[in-house]
Amino acid sequence: MTPLFMWAGGKTKLIDNHYGPFLPERFDKYHEPFFGGGAMFIWAYKQNPNASFYINDINHDIVKVYQTIKNDVSNFINIVDDYEAKYISLDPPKMRDKSSGKTVWVDHPTGKKYADLETKHKLPKNKYDWHKIYAEKQTRRTFFFKTRQTYQQDYKKWSKTEEAACLYFLMKTAFNGVWQLGKDEYGRFNTPCGLMRHDNNIYDKQNVMQWHRALQNCKITSHDFEDTISDIGHGSYVFLDPPYRSASDAERTFADYGTELGDEFQQKVLDFFHESWNNGAYSLLSNRDWGDNFFEDRNKGCKIEYFDVTYTVGRKKKQEDDTHTATKAREILMIGER
Repeated sequence: MTPLFMWAGGKTKLIDNHYGPFLPERFDKYHEPFFGGGAMFIWAYKQNPNASFYINDINHDIVKVYQTIKNDVSNFINIVDDYEAKYISLDPPKMRDKSSGKTVWVDHPTGKKYADLETKHKLPKNKYDWHKIYAEKQTRRTFFFKTRQTYQQDYKKWSKTEEAACLYFLMKTAFNGVWQLGKDEYGRFNTPCGLMRHDNNIYDKQNVMQWHRALQNCKITSHDFEDTISDIGHGSYVFLDPPYRSASDAERTFADYGTELGDEFQQKVLDFFHESWNNGAYSLLSNRDWGDNFFEDRNKGCKIEYFDVTYTVGRKKKQEDDTHTATKAREILMIGER
C-alpha cells in the first residue's frame, strides 16, 4: 500500500530513511490529526492492522476522498475509470523524441498548448472558458482544465462520490503534489495540470482497494485538530505532521493548505503534543527547523532529533541563472516517549 496521491510534505522517505528508531513498538490506537497523504498511517497499519485508527484533516475535500473509498469504493473506481479512459485517449502536451539518440520531450503536434485558442476564450480576472476551448480542441490539457472548471463551479449537483472521484482524477493529473485553492468566489481546487506523460493509466486500482480495506477500522473526521484530543490516551500513538513553520512572512514554506499559519498556530500544535503526551500517548511531532531554537525552547524536556532533507515535491528553488534546484532543509522530530 502506498499513498493515494502525491502530497507536499509527505513522509514516506523520512519514515524509510530516518524515523525507524523512533517509532513505537506497540500501540492500540493510532491518531493522525493532520492526515494529508497518510504515509505514517500506512506504516502504522502494517505494524498493527488490528489497532483502532483515528484520522483527521481539516481539508474537507481530501477527507471526502478517503471517506468515499471507505464507503463507496466500487462507484468511486467506476467514475475514476471513466475520467481515466477519456484522458488517456487524448494527446498529451509533449511527446518523446529519440531521433538524437537520447530521449527529448518536444511539443506534440496535436496535443500541445494552443495559446491563440486559449486567448480567444479568455475571460476577465485571468480566467478561461475551458468548455468552449475543449469543444474546439480536445487534448489532455483542455480536458483537465474543463474538468477542473466543472469541479469548481458545478459540484453542487453531484453526489459525494462523484465529487470525490473527480477531485481524485484532478489530483492524479495535476502538478506535482501541490495543493492550491482558487482565490475566486468558489475557493476550490485550483492546481494547474502536470506534465501529463501517463502511458496507460493515471492510478493504481489495486492500491485503492488496499486503502478500502485498511480504512474499514478507521474513524475519519474533518475537524480542527484540537477537537481530536478526546480520543487520545494510554496505548495511543499520535503523529503530528502540521503545515510546517515558516521562518518569517518573507521566507515561507512553500506548501500552503489553506489553513492557519504563524507561530501562534505552531504553539497550539505544541500544546496538543504535550497534552497527548501527558495523557499517556507516545507522541511524535515533525516540523521544519530554522535554527532559531523555536522548538528547543518549547520541548519541555522531550527529545528532538534532526534530519537533513531535500524537498522534491512542489516547486523547486529558482537560481540566479534561471535554473531550478530542489530545496534543502533541516527537519525536526520531537519525541514524547512513555
